[in-house]
Amino acid sequence: MEQIELTAFVRDVKGKKVKRLRAQGFIPGILYGKHLEEPVCLMIPEKDLLKALSSTEGGRGVLFALNIQNGETRKEYAILQDIQYHPYKLNVLHVDWHGISLEEEIEATIPIVLKGEAVGTKVGGILELVLEELDVRCLPMNLPPHIEVDISNLDIGDSIHVRDLSVPEGVTVVTPEDEVIVTVVAPEAEEAPAEETQAQEGAQE
Repeated sequence: MEQIELTAFVRDVKGKKVKRLRAQGFIPGILYGKHLEEPVCLMIPEKDLLKALSSTEGGRGVLFALNIQNGETRKEYAILQDIQYHPYKLNVLHVDWHGISLEEEIEATIPIVLKGEAVGTKVGGILELVLEELDVRCLPMNLPPHIEVDISNLDIGDSIHVRDLSVPEGVTVVTPEDEVIVTVVAPEAEEAPAEETQAQEGAQE
């Protein structure tokens, strides 16, 4: 599992006043975790967070080591739980972190990445990606950044289900095994023009 270190600071500013933090180049967030006595209000330099998100698949499948500054430094491991974006500017407004223990299994959602070119698409078939993400359970250090699905042998009418996946050792798939991930369907037959259809019907009468 990829690991990224970020420096975070404990913040006292809360509520609507967090706008000041954003103006100063920080993204507010909260760290939750059952091992914590209470949630911790944090702020992280925006440039560091955006760099981490852009260098990964939006932070999914990544273990973050948060070096929390509050007079002294303490390290907490966490995964991204939720990111709140501005409705039209699309900049990050707030981040929820899920604090974890490296010795306890976690459930996480990771992206599915298609590999290869389906043979069915070479003869007119249409590739349909039905499931874009997979729910898995494993120890944090065993969490893969994504799951690759080889579609090279997928012909028209073929499908790949969750049960067909090969996942790394130590990873358990939580998503129901009968769910379809990707399929190749036949192209829809084009309807004949109305005039041509009427002409054919007239010839038959």
